Amino acid sequence: MDNRYLENVLDELKPFLDENSFTNTENGFANNTKAVNVAYDDARQMFTLSVADIDEEGGVGEFREINAWLFDDSQTQKDATAVGIDFTNSLRKELGIKRIRSANANIELPTAKSGSGTITGFTKKMLDVFPPLKAEYKNHIAVYGNFLYLNFYGEYLVPYLKKIFLTGTSKQIKKFVDILREAYVKGDRETVNAVIAVLCAASYNDAPVAESIKNAISEDKHMLASYENFMPIFIKNKKLRAALIK
Repeated sequence: MDNRYLENVLDELKPFLDENSFTNTENGFANNTKAVNVAYDDARQMFTLSVADIDEEGGVGEFREINAWLFDDSQTQKDATAVGIDFTNSLRKELGIKRIRSANANIELPTAKSGSGTITGFTKKMLDVFPPLKAEYKNHIAVYGNFLYLNFYGEYLVPYLKKIFLTGTSKQIKKFVDILREAYVKGDRETVNAVIAVLCAASYNDAPVAESIKNAISEDKHMLASYENFMPIFIKNKKLRAALIK
């Protein structure tokens, strides 16, 4: 893979770097205290973010990786933008800078107009099923300025899935699975992948939840096969697990 999306990652980082007095260097960017390097690792198929401390004499210490995103040929400019947003958040934490949240009242929730077959439509349904997530959605947008849906699902939706599949009544589980099946059957590729991924995340290293999920979706042989076939991939994909398991 070439580095055609590296500029998109850097475009997202640039405002933060400018605000904190970073300038271009041979190895990336630096201010008085930190050096920053953003690169694409072909062998690992990952964008990496590394930082090094700069001492009082201007000496640059050893770079250490603080974030990495799996990024292969199947991903797009939109995904590169998400990488830049997450890298910016990592740098903010590294520098100890707290982001001021925008007023949540001005942040709109997903609407039905978005279409049920999209990530936005699926998110709306999940917020309707789990109303407490509406506030968390607004907080997420306020902090990141964009919707990083895998990170949001991992932090807030997956714990609800674990709970409902473990302690929900048969009726509650069936009602919820019907919503997931609709998204799986009618959703676009991104939505279908997200549905299967959150099911895998909810049942990762949790046999009772895994058994409950398989029983609940057993009538849909295609969905069950997708879940079972994707689980080994999910287990091996460290970046996906990091996003969806908090």
